[in-house]
Amino acid sequence: MDTRQRTDLTGKVALITGGSSGIGAATAHLLAQEGAAVVVNYRSNEAAAYQVVEEIRAQGGTAVALQADVTRADEVDRMAAAAQEEVGPVDILIANAAGVDSRTARPGPLLKASREQALHVVEAQLNAFLNPVHALVPGMTERGGGAVVAVGASLSRRSPEGFGALSMSKAALEAAARTLAREVGPAGVRVNLVAPGLILSSLASRVPEKVRTDNANRTAVKRNGTPLDVAESIAFLVSDRSSYLTGGYFLVDGGTAML
Repeated sequence: MDTRQRTDLTGKVALITGGSSGIGAATAHLLAQEGAAVVVNYRSNEAAAYQVVEEIRAQGGTAVALQADVTRADEVDRMAAAAQEEVGPVDILIANAAGVDSRTARPGPLLKASREQALHVVEAQLNAFLNPVHALVPGMTERGGGAVVAVGASLSRRSPEGFGALSMSKAALEAAARTLAREVGPAGVRVNLVAPGLILSSLASRVPEKVRTDNANRTAVKRNGTPLDVAESIAFLVSDRSSYLTGGYFLVDGGTAML
């Protein structure tokens, strides 16, 4: 039996970018369980997004799937309008999508990547955050409340070999979230960032088993994280139980950073 204390998000509408898999899907499920109506955004994996929606509905929750490439402002504006029409104004934004297709992104040294390639990763991440922010946060400030959680990465503050461009993009995301928190705080909108370490999502299948094992051994808890670990942190940060938390950077890495 699940004995964890739950938050009450009844009456709230949450939009999760990149909500069709991994951390996004786990977050959609959890916020729906806690009472929120959820909007599952996807770029191309329609089948996966609708599967998440159907699973939520089967458990008695409210969910819709909406397509948009979050790096394109026009598509995000269209999605925001559709979300309001279908489930109401958005109170919670989970900026989970990175904007770059991780299936085709190739790690490598900064000096061997073109400036255009490196800057594309940074620009895509910032667009993936700022476009939904511009579309949804003004409504939150007008209504006098809301919550935004950006999903970054622990490598924003450390740069593993070969991940320089991604590290830069996550550092830029962190700065953007922190700046937004200062700007919209007086209007009752809170903004925080979660920074996961290695998470055992479908993307982690591309990581060699030895790397996953070594990473688990480097954590204080001796295991790798799961999408639900991150989703639990997000659920807390969008709830009233964290009403005095904003502008925060929250590591979800099993204690790796302190060791």
